[in-house]
Amino acid sequence: MRSIIIGFGLLILCLLILFRIGEANFIKGDVKLEVIVAIAAFIFFFVGLYFNYHSQKKASQAQPSPPTAETAPASINYEQIKKTGLTQREHEVLVKMAEGLSNQEIATALYLSESTIKTHVSNILFKLDAKRRTQAIQMAKQLKIVL
Repeated sequence: MRSIIIGFGLLILCLLILFRIGEANFIKGDVKLEVIVAIAAFIFFFVGLYFNYHSQKKASQAQPSPPTAETAPASINYEQIKKTGLTQREHEVLVKMAEGLSNQEIATALYLSESTIKTHVSNILFKLDAKRRTQAIQMAKQLKIVL
C-alpha cells in the first residue's frame, strides 16, 4: 500500500513538473497543447501498466494452488469428487450438510440465499443418486469426499 501511495505521489509530482515546463513552452509558442496532453496520457498509460503488472503478480503469488492428490488431506478423495461431478460450491454445501446444518444455517454460513442452497442440495442428491440428505451424507462418507 505504501509503495502505491509513493508511486502515485511521484507520478503527480512528475506531471506537475511536466505541466509547468509545458506551460512555459506553450506561452512561448514552442509547443502545442496537444503534445503536452499526449505526453501526460502516455505517462498515465505506462504507470497504469506498471501497477497492473505488479498487482497481478502479487495476486498470483497470494492465491493458493488447488489441492492435488499430493497436497490434499489423506482422508478426502478429490478424484472421487471429480468423478461424481460435484462442483466446488456443491462440495462446500455437502460438507456443511455433513456437519448437520439446516439449509438456512448453510445459507448464512456461505453467504447465499436459502433457495440457492436448496438448488445445490437437489443437485447433490441427483449426482450422488440419493433420495434423502442423510443418504447423500452416508454415500459421501463412503466415497471419502467428506470427513
